[in-house]
Amino acid sequence: MACAVRPSEAYCTVNIGPTRRARTNVLGHSSHPNWQEHFEILVADEVSEISFTVKDDNWIGAPHLGAVMIPVDKVVSGEKIAGWYDLKDPTTTKRGKPIKAQGQIHISVQFKPVSRDPSWGAGVLGSSRGMEEEVQDGEVPHSYFPMRSGCRVTMYNDAHQEEEHHSQVRLPNGVHWQPESCWDDIYDAIMDCRVLCYVVGWSVYDLIKLKRDPTKSHEDAPFLSLGDLLVLKARQGVRVCMLVWDDKSSIKRIRMPWTDHGGGSGMLMTHDEDTRRFFANTGVHCKICKRNGSADDSLVQRLKTGTQFTHHQKSVIVDAAGLEGGPQVDQDLDSGSPRGLGSGKRNWTKNKLDEVRRRSPGHNSPASHAKPAPHANMGEETLKRRLVAFIGGLDLCNGRYDTPRHSLFHTLKTVHTQDFYQACIAGADLKRGGPRQPWHDIHCKLEGPVAWDVYHNFVQRWRGQAREYRQKQLLSMDKPKNHGRLHVPDIGRGVMAEDRGDPQSQIGDPDKWQETWSVQLFRSIDSSSAAGLSSAQDTLKAGLSARGTRIVEFGIQTAYVHAIRRAKRHIYIENQYFLGSSHAWLEDKGAGDANQLIPVELALKVASKIEAGEPFGCIVLLPMYSEGVPDSNAVQEVIFWQGRTIQMMYHIIGQAMQRAGVQDQHPRDYLSFFCLGNKEEREEGEYEPDSKPPSGSPYEAAQKNRRFQIYVHSKLMIVDDEYIIIGTANINQRSMDGSRDTEIAMGSFQPNHCVGNHNTKGDYPKGQIHGFRLSCWEEHTSQVKELYEKPESTECMREMNAIGDKGWQDYTSNDVHNMTSHLMTYPIKVQQDGSIGPLPDYDHFPDFPNAKVFGSKSTTLPDLLTS
Repeated sequence: MACAVRPSEAYCTVNIGPTRRARTNVLGHSSHPNWQEHFEILVADEVSEISFTVKDDNWIGAPHLGAVMIPVDKVVSGEKIAGWYDLKDPTTTKRGKPIKAQGQIHISVQFKPVSRDPSWGAGVLGSSRGMEEEVQDGEVPHSYFPMRSGCRVTMYNDAHQEEEHHSQVRLPNGVHWQPESCWDDIYDAIMDCRVLCYVVGWSVYDLIKLKRDPTKSHEDAPFLSLGDLLVLKARQGVRVCMLVWDDKSSIKRIRMPWTDHGGGSGMLMTHDEDTRRFFANTGVHCKICKRNGSADDSLVQRLKTGTQFTHHQKSVIVDAAGLEGGPQVDQDLDSGSPRGLGSGKRNWTKNKLDEVRRRSPGHNSPASHAKPAPHANMGEETLKRRLVAFIGGLDLCNGRYDTPRHSLFHTLKTVHTQDFYQACIAGADLKRGGPRQPWHDIHCKLEGPVAWDVYHNFVQRWRGQAREYRQKQLLSMDKPKNHGRLHVPDIGRGVMAEDRGDPQSQIGDPDKWQETWSVQLFRSIDSSSAAGLSSAQDTLKAGLSARGTRIVEFGIQTAYVHAIRRAKRHIYIENQYFLGSSHAWLEDKGAGDANQLIPVELALKVASKIEAGEPFGCIVLLPMYSEGVPDSNAVQEVIFWQGRTIQMMYHIIGQAMQRAGVQDQHPRDYLSFFCLGNKEEREEGEYEPDSKPPSGSPYEAAQKNRRFQIYVHSKLMIVDDEYIIIGTANINQRSMDGSRDTEIAMGSFQPNHCVGNHNTKGDYPKGQIHGFRLSCWEEHTSQVKELYEKPESTECMREMNAIGDKGWQDYTSNDVHNMTSHLMTYPIKVQQDGSIGPLPDYDHFPDFPNAKVFGSKSTTLPDLLTS
């Protein structure tokens, strides 16, 4: 873009209808600003015009200098429009009229309809068709990180899996799918690391125990708390660095009614101040990070960013033992002996553990003020070590430890005795008894070249948010003593290599290993939270966009839309929030600028399949209500926006059915929403509370009925059992915007288990993504049915709806009994024409008589906070 206007601090915005989708940088005092900026804007909008508005960047306000409005009917043909255009008045009363201060702007616009996209509905292996630039199959173009080949992905549902659980899911080779235990693996990975351990969290709580299975611990080697474990590794010479979000409500004067702690835990119980105090002077470098705006933002903008948005990424990065055939340790270091390296499991004695064990809860351990000690010599390694990374929805904090049983009362005497968590009931306390808040989540482990991309994200954030003196606390990958024992590819030294996978950091040969993975990392982040974003030579190619003085990456939303558009048969989603595409809502259009496209893209995908006469199934799993007391203003408004989103989606689907003349199907045959719940009968010998909940309270009702929702905290999407996205991002504007909450996610697939690959038999992938989806469905429905193999079929969708309907009936019935299935229909009634309303007799959530199922709009909270 270029412009000729009166001298000003000019920038230009791009609006699709009333919704802003892009903004240029602010150029200095000039009458001929030349931005030369390029944007690729994903659209799913029903609008009449595209507008380019030039503004003057004043300290107070941004007056219009003029605008160009281009009718949509001039661009829908796909022909490029380019040239100089006169700036006109953009105001409502004088829209399109000439302005006094004459000016022009040069723009170029070209629309690329999905109907002409060769990769539309083509699946993973067809996703590179028609791309102008070099893009591999399955790779999302215009992304900061390229796709990496030769990787391995381990997927986890819930923090822990009980050994006695044996899945009935079978893969084609006849092997039973066996879910892994996430927190066990994270604990073991940290315990085994020798070089570095980098932790990122929305919340990280030192008192939490990742391992707590009473059948595995014994007196001589009890499991350490997370804090003691990290201090132990720091004392052994491991470089331990942490980035934890600074929750500004974590001050001593604030004490929340649902926590036992005497203040400092914060309104969201993040415990960031507790964590900071614990790790002080321990050798663990713990940085509490504010979510600040750009230094050039106005005072109001910085205040909004700092008080409304968070750092929401969650990752653990550690070194691990090298693999056979990998690079060798440099033998000329340390007199020929790779000191500090070892292999195999350790036999920790009680005396060694006593050195780091906390003497009393809430106080630093004796190790907290000790000088770091060298790592114990536990044998030599001949292979260079590698990186392993964990990312996903699980925070390393209280309340997250759970199993697929999702117990409400039975574990209060065992694994949840010191970890009672209930954020949805006011006044909940272990002394008053359950129900606890069960927690369902999805996480993953990444191995191979992509782990270095997760490392690179950590380095960018540390350099962007830690003070100058803290830069030296990062382990330098250029020093021989570090890369002599740890294989460091170019991407480990900060070079964004164009090659898709460093051969020596790959997990097996991707051309020969049947179970190989291709993985791509995505983020929502901006240059106020990560250093180095503004140095990209080609921001469009790197998936970056300028918003004023900030460089913004919103790759997670792009990855979701890319995957949805290429879907052929079905989409399965689990997410903590589900709201957005407010530009397409039937009411409250544009609220909260919640214009992320995922909900409307899903609806349009379903509609396209209906009109083509092709089967398609989409299942979305949500919490019954978002975390917090369900009749509070914040929760009610989130539910209100969610209702607007679901209303819009079913409206689009209902219209498509009418246009296609479909009469023997129901909208829920194509799109269904579910939640999870549990009920537990009283068990002999279970925990008996000292006191009772207040009479007539929701707490008393939930305890009497022995029921509660299972809180869905996942951030998961599976497309056609070929492609999977796991990360930290919710489906809302906060997570998808790029300049609000900071997020991280990965998208991956197994090339040898995609339709179109010669190794895949038939039309249905049967790889590990397929097994993982069936494992999730087995957890939720307590069974594995043959119908689950074809989730797009009307028969499967109706079976899932029937299971969900029965689950809701079981949950809301007056009798107390163990539920055979946790899956419940989300409490809305969908009509044949796509209109929606509450279920009969349930316009409020069970046990909460003041919490409306469709929520209510707040008159006090800013829309940005809840959208």
